[in-house]
Amino acid sequence: MMKDEQKKAPEPLTTIQPELVFSGWTHVGALLIVGVAGVLCGVPTLPEPFGVDQGIYAYIAERLLEGAVDHRDVFDHKPPAIHFAYAKAFFILGHTMWSIRLLDLLAAVATAMALYVVGCFWISAHAGVIAGVLYLAYYAGLFDWMSRAQPETWVNLMFAAGLAALSWRCVRRGGDCASGGNDPVSEPTSPNGAGQECPARRFIWPIAPLVAGVFLGLGIWFKPTILMLAPVWLFPLGCSVASGDGERWKNFARDLAAAAAGAVAVSVIVLAYYALNGALRDLYEALVVFNVRYHSRLGLLRGWGDFWRALDGILRPLFGLMLLALPAIFALASARYRASSAMGLVWLGLALGTVFWQGSFARNHCVVLLPPLAFLAALTTDRAIRLARNLSGQVSAGERASALNVMGAVFTAALVLFVVFTLIQALAQRWMKFHAVASRAITPEQYYASFWLKGAPGKGGYSFQDLREIAAYLEANTTPDQTIFVWGFRPILAWLAHRRMPTRFCFRYPLTRANNPRWWNEFLGDLDRSPPEFFVVVLDDRGRYHPETSKDALEHNGALSRFLRERYVLDRTMTDFEMWKKNEER
Repeated sequence: MMKDEQKKAPEPLTTIQPELVFSGWTHVGALLIVGVAGVLCGVPTLPEPFGVDQGIYAYIAERLLEGAVDHRDVFDHKPPAIHFAYAKAFFILGHTMWSIRLLDLLAAVATAMALYVVGCFWISAHAGVIAGVLYLAYYAGLFDWMSRAQPETWVNLMFAAGLAALSWRCVRRGGDCASGGNDPVSEPTSPNGAGQECPARRFIWPIAPLVAGVFLGLGIWFKPTILMLAPVWLFPLGCSVASGDGERWKNFARDLAAAAAGAVAVSVIVLAYYALNGALRDLYEALVVFNVRYHSRLGLLRGWGDFWRALDGILRPLFGLMLLALPAIFALASARYRASSAMGLVWLGLALGTVFWQGSFARNHCVVLLPPLAFLAALTTDRAIRLARNLSGQVSAGERASALNVMGAVFTAALVLFVVFTLIQALAQRWMKFHAVASRAITPEQYYASFWLKGAPGKGGYSFQDLREIAAYLEANTTPDQTIFVWGFRPILAWLAHRRMPTRFCFRYPLTRANNPRWWNEFLGDLDRSPPEFFVVVLDDRGRYHPETSKDALEHNGALSRFLRERYVLDRTMTDFEMWKKNEER
C-alpha cells in the first residue's frame, strides 16, 4: 500500500534526482550546450576594442609585466585583481586586445557553467542549462564593448563558482536545500533499487566551503561589493540546519568558518605581496582613503528624476530578462520552488543593492544583475514547462492545471518568445558586424570608427579609431626609451603607442578629485625629473565623475599650467587632443 502511494504521489520538482545530478554524461551534454552557446554569442566580441576603463587596466597590466608594483608604481582606485588578470592574459595570449576579449569570454562561459550547476541542484538540469545560456546571450548581446572585461565579470564568476561549490556540498552531504530538507538518498537510484544508498553518500567533499571561501576572497580583490552578495550563500550553507541532522548547527558553524578561512587566506596572501614590496600604504590610500572619502561621495542622485533615469538605465538592456524573472515571485507560494525562488530573489535584491550603493549606475555595474536574473528566469521557465506538462496530462489528476496556471503558462511562453526575439536581434547585429570585418568587407579603420561614445571626434566623444591615429603619431615621433603623458582619462594612448608614462598617476581623476597636496607634489616632482617627450591634454571630456574638462582642470592648477607652458610648445591639435612637445631649447 505504501509503495503504491509513493508511486502515485507527485514527485517534488526540487528533490534532486541522483541519476540526473550525478550522471557524468548529463553534465557533459549540458556543459557542451553551454560551451556552444558561448561560442555563438561570444565570438563576435573578440575583435572589439577597449573602452576607457579597459585602457586603464591594460596600461597598468603592461607596467606590472615590466616589474612595477601595483598601486606603488602605478595608481588606480580599483583593487589589483583586474590588473593581474589583464597581465596574465597579455603574458599567455599576447599583448593584444583580443587576448583580453578572449579571457573575458572564457570567464563568461565559466560563469554560465557555474550557473548550470547551481540551477541543476536548486531547480532542474534543464533549468541550469537555460540559466547558463541566458547569461551568455545577454552578457554578449545586450552589454556593450565598454561594459565587458570589467571587474564585475569576474565578480560574477567568483560568486557563482562559490555558490555552485556550496550547493554541491549540500547535496553530497545528503540534504536537499531546495526542498527544505527532503533527503534524496531515501529515494531509489533505480526502479528496482528501493532503499539503496544514493551515490551522493559515497562521495564527500568536505573542502567545498573552503573552496567557496577562496572564490569569495578572489572576488573581493576584483571588487569588494561581492561581500554584499555573500548572504545568499547562507541558503546552501543552511541546508545542514534544515536537514534535521543531529549535528546540524555544528556543521553549519564549521562550514561558515571554512568559507571565512578561505576568504581570509587569499587576503593574507595579497596583503603579504604588498607588504613585501613596501606598498601597503599605497594600497590603503587608493582603496580605502580615496574611495571612502572621495569616490563614494559623488552625489550623482539628486532627486527622483535622477533616480528614475538611473533605474531606466538598469532596465533598458535587461528589460526582457527582468520580465521573465519577476514571475518567480509567485513561485514562493509553491513548495516545489519556494527555497530556490527565495534564494534567487534575495540574490537579485542584493545585486540591485550593490548597483545603488555604488551610485554611478554605470552600465558595467549592472552586469552583477545578470546571474540572479538568469537563475530566476530559468526557474520561471521551468515552472511553465511543468504547467505545460500538467495541461498535457503527464502528471496526476490532482495536479491538473487551473485556469490561473493556464494563464501563467501562456504568459511565460509569450515572455520567452519576447526574450528570444530580443536576443536574436542583438546577436545578429553583432555577427553582421563581425562578418563584415572578418571577410574584409570593411577595413579595420572602418570597423574601429564604429566604436565611439558621447559624440563625434572633435566634440568630446570617445572614438577608438581617433585614439589609434593619435597613438600612431605619438609612436612615430618618439623613441622606445622616451615617455609620454596623457592629462585626462586616456592612458590607453600610452598603451597603443607602446610608451610609458613618467609618473604612477596615469590618469588625472585621483589628483583632481582628492586634491591631496602630497600626491600633487609627487606628481609634479615626477614630471620635473623626467619630463615626457609629449604632454597630451584631453579636450572637452566633461563627465559625471568630473564636471570640469581636463583642459579646465589644467588651467586651474597654476603649478601644472606653468610647467606646461614653460617647458613645452603646442605641436598640434588632433580632434579632442592638444599635443604639446617638449621644447629642447629649454
